[in-house]
Formats: sequence, structure tokens, C-alpha cells
Amino acid sequence: MDQALQTQAIPTEALLQLLEGESIAAVAAKFLLDPHLLHTYLQERCSQLCKEFMPTPPLPVHDLAQAIDNIETFVFLKDHLGRYTYANRLACELFGLPLESIIGHTDSDFFSEDTVDEIYKNDHQVLKQGKTIQGEEALTDKHTGAHRYYLTIKIPLYDEQGNVRGLCGISTDITERKQTENSLRSSQELLSTVVDNIGACVYMKSRDGRYLYVNNAMAELMQKQPAQLIGHKDNEYFENEVSQKLAENDAYVFDKQERLEVLETIQTLDKDTPRYYWSVKVPLLGKNNKAYALLGISTDITERKRLEDQLRHLATTDELTSLNNRRYFLQLSEQTLNRSRRYNEPFTLLMCDIDFFKHINDTFGHATGDLVLQKVAEIIKSSLRETDIAGRIGGEEFAIILVQTPILNRGYEVAERLRQAIESTIIVLEDGQEVPLTISIGAVEPVYPHETLPTLLQRADQLLYKAKRNGRNQVC
Repeated sequence: MDQALQTQAIPTEALLQLLEGESIAAVAAKFLLDPHLLHTYLQERCSQLCKEFMPTPPLPVHDLAQAIDNIETFVFLKDHLGRYTYANRLACELFGLPLESIIGHTDSDFFSEDTVDEIYKNDHQVLKQGKTIQGEEALTDKHTGAHRYYLTIKIPLYDEQGNVRGLCGISTDITERKQTENSLRSSQELLSTVVDNIGACVYMKSRDGRYLYVNNAMAELMQKQPAQLIGHKDNEYFENEVSQKLAENDAYVFDKQERLEVLETIQTLDKDTPRYYWSVKVPLLGKNNKAYALLGISTDITERKRLEDQLRHLATTDELTSLNNRRYFLQLSEQTLNRSRRYNEPFTLLMCDIDFFKHINDTFGHATGDLVLQKVAEIIKSSLRETDIAGRIGGEEFAIILVQTPILNRGYEVAERLRQAIESTIIVLEDGQEVPLTISIGAVEPVYPHETLPTLLQRADQLLYKAKRNGRNQVC
């Protein structure tokens, strides 16, 4: 036994108080004993008693203490008042104090007030209700301010009468894991916030077309909650033609395993007006390098498309007559001429001019002149096929291309019917006056291989003015 304890008598009363559950620190202070030497004495004395009553103990107390001191887990004991009666080496390192400076103290001496309340609630369940509990505890060091997380198990310790005399706690530091979880959670929340506020529909689909994920914008399009769409397909929400086209685009992504950018027209079952989306779809590849899903981002460009269509209309259409303007008509004529030359397809060009238009303007006013231009344009549009091309290329001058129509018989017949339709049209003004209306037409067909658009237009103009010289209101 330790030499110091051999020379230092331990009062019997001190030993009795220890047996009654008094802490080593309290007894040592009361009887002016060295707590470390007292602890060593008790440890060795218990070991001797074990040897006397258990010649071959399953685990010597000294070995057990050494094992507990060397495991990488915090182990501690508390009495029924929540005061520490034991802490292993790792726990002592956490407190930054030797064992004798920990024994007899409570958590309030080591941790901040905002964290000990949760500890006391947990201890109360063990010490007062005899429960074994397991859960996370967040502790802030009272002196350093360090904040750490622990996964703790606390079990009650009983005396011979079956009363709870203390608790045993085993804690594992999970701070790094908790920080990683919090970081991932923050990242997920940030990503979710971004995805729900980028102003586009974001979604994931499986190979069979079922939704695996949708953001708020996609759910709002279908007037559902995001969770309600998971596992469902497009044909449950969109018109049949729309859902078939979406399925074709999705199949391209899966089959080719390529990114696809495409304009998609979306029309839900409960809405008459379609909307337009610019969609970017990319395959998501698994470990076998095969696409298991696709990620889609569809941006609503309905308003932009409407503006583009409006600008295109303004750039290509004559404002007064709604026919093609001169620039666009010439562009279409050049394309038609090139196709005609390449495939040896005939077409007829009609150059038309309203007779005595200056006289109409001078006599009846420019408002009536505009009315005449609009009426002639209406007759031209009603006399042609959808494939034919018509345009206003000057003040009162119009041009028409009869696509895939030879001038002999068919081309001439169309021109003559148009002339007759305009001649038989009567425009009656509000004051009862009638405006006479006739038109002169020059008709030509391209001659290859040397025909160009300028030469073709020039020949048509020459024939138009020939019709004017010959008395007007005729096809030449």
C-alpha cells in the first residue's frame, strides 16, 4: 500500500461516510486528507477485498479503471444531486482539470447557462424517474466558449434498497458529424431556395416519364403541390398532342444521352391558351454510364415569343394592308426563284397596279385611297391559296407569286379572275358616292437558265405598263 497512507491514519468515521455514499472530495476536505491518496487507498483496498472474496475476479477493478481511462469515449458518474463522482481521462481532458477538481462539482461549474438546462432535464429523467435516456446534447464551455455536440447515453445506478443513487453517462463527441449535417442541410435549403426562385420550371423524370422531383414553379403550372406530382406523368395534366411531343423530346435525351435545347408548347387540360417554354434537358448518368433520369429546366418565354412575333410581323408586314411588305416579299420571291430553278418548278409572277389611283386620292381624299388599298388587299388574299405569296411593294402597286403555277392557262386564269373580282367591287362612301375600281396586271413566268429576280421583276413591270397603255383594266 502507498507509503504516504501507511503513515497517515484514515479516521474510521471517514471510511463510514464514504461507504454511505459521500464523495471522496467532500470526505478528504472534511478530514484534511489528500483526495488523490484517499482515492488510491480505496482503489487498492477494494482490489484486496475482491481478491479475498473472489479469488479469480472476472475483471480486476484496476484493469477496469485503466480500460475506461483509455477508451475514446467520455465516461462519467454523478450522484443523486447531479454532482460528479467520477470522470475518465477523456472527460478530464474535456474539462481541462484533474479528477479531484471535477469531483463534487455540477455541470453549472463547467458549461454555460444556456446549455445546462437541457442537461438537467435529461438528468432529472434518470435520477428522479429511473429512465435510461439516449439523445444529443449541445454544450458550450463556460470558460472558452467552445460549442460541441455529444451523443449521450445515461443510465440510473441503484443502491441495495433499489433507490436511484446516481447515474452513469457515456458520451461520444459528434461535433464534426453535426457540423457536416448542418452544412448539408444549409446547402440543401439554399439549393431549394434557389431552385424555387429562379423563375423557371425545374424537374426530374424517370425513364418511363414519371416525375421524381418538381419545384414550386412546375407545381404551380399544373396547379398542384410538388408532392402530388411525384410518380405521375405528363399525359395526366397536358393535352394529348403536347404530352406526346414532350415524351419524344425526353426519349431523345435518354436514347442519345445528350443535352437537348428545344422550344416546347405547353397547354394544360384546363386552359385554352398555350404557353411557350424554352427547355434545356440533360441526362443524369448512373455508375453504369447509363441515363437513369433527366433533369429539365423550362423557362416560360410566352411573352418574349409574343413580342418576337409582333416584331416579326412589323418587320415583314405592310401596316395598312396586312400583306407582306416590299422587303419581305422580295426575300420570299428570291427563295421561290431559287427553288424553282433547282427543282424546275414553274411559277407565275403578277405585277398589279390600281388604275387611276391618284385621281381617287385627289377626288375622294386620302382616307378613301387607304380604304381602296385595303379592299384590293382583301380581294387578293381571298383569291389566292395559302401557299401563294402576295405583297404591297409600292404606293398602289401589288405583286403576287402563284407558286407551282405555270402562266399558260392556270396563271393567266387566276390573274383574270382577280381583275374581274376587283372590277365588280363597288365601294360606296358615307355620302353615297361610288368609287370606281379597276386594276391592271402584268404576268410573267421565269425563263431559265439566265433569269434573276431583277430581270423577272423588270419584265413584269414592262407588261404592267403595256396593260396601262392598252387601256387599263386588263391582264397583259
